[in-house]
Amino acid sequence: MGQTAEKLLELLEQYGGDEKQILRENRELEYFYALSDMRENLLEWYPFGREDALLQIGSGFGAMTGLFADRAGEVTVLDGDEEDLAVNRRRHGGRDNINYVNCTLDEYAARAAKGGGTAPGGAGLYDCVTLVDGLGENPEETIALAKSLVRPGGVLLLAADNPLGLKHWAGAPAEAGAMGRTRLLELLPGAECYYPLPDYRAASEIYSDGRLPGKGDLTGMVISYDYPQFLRTDVGASWDKICQEGSFREFANSYLMVWRRHG
Repeated sequence: MGQTAEKLLELLEQYGGDEKQILRENRELEYFYALSDMRENLLEWYPFGREDALLQIGSGFGAMTGLFADRAGEVTVLDGDEEDLAVNRRRHGGRDNINYVNCTLDEYAARAAKGGGTAPGGAGLYDCVTLVDGLGENPEETIALAKSLVRPGGVLLLAADNPLGLKHWAGAPAEAGAMGRTRLLELLPGAECYYPLPDYRAASEIYSDGRLPGKGDLTGMVISYDYPQFLRTDVGASWDKICQEGSFREFANSYLMVWRRHG
């Protein structure tokens, strides 16, 4: 069992499932990303359909699964890591609208293709597919497979770290599979692009192309939790310059893409 998953299961048992108390007494960033309800801010505003069949690609220890189960009709959580799924089941396994599938994305998509457009178990393609826990080592392939599981008229919700994001210039490490806005739009033509700040894992504000920040809007922005102790730049002053020059889209820390399949 993975070290993080094993420790999370131990903590959930020790604290009787009290996630807020776990976070108060255990300050590790990995536990925050797994258990904090701030993770839900990324999509709490999104109008999921009450009858939607939703596929969550990547369990993420269940950080977003509760939100999806509350908002959608049926949720399938797909992950090749059984230990990650075990934490998710410990947190949300009592809900009757969640199915857990221990399978890699490429295996799952291949089985769906052989089924003539149906996912394993006979379900049709999904009204909503979410990919909001990192893109991994092969982001182009991951995105293509995720798109293949969206039904006509359905939507793919995808979050990505931006390798050119200001937080990386300040010293924060880039994620595996980080991808800039131009490449994302090439892979997801016609997608709507949103800009969660400080980043997609702990969003406190979300901007859009219809409402971008201006000079002064981000001066006091809370810095990302994965910033290094010693910053390479004055983040507030840098945001001001970036916004003043009209370059916010290129230097945003991360992106949320909303892509719809038309026909």
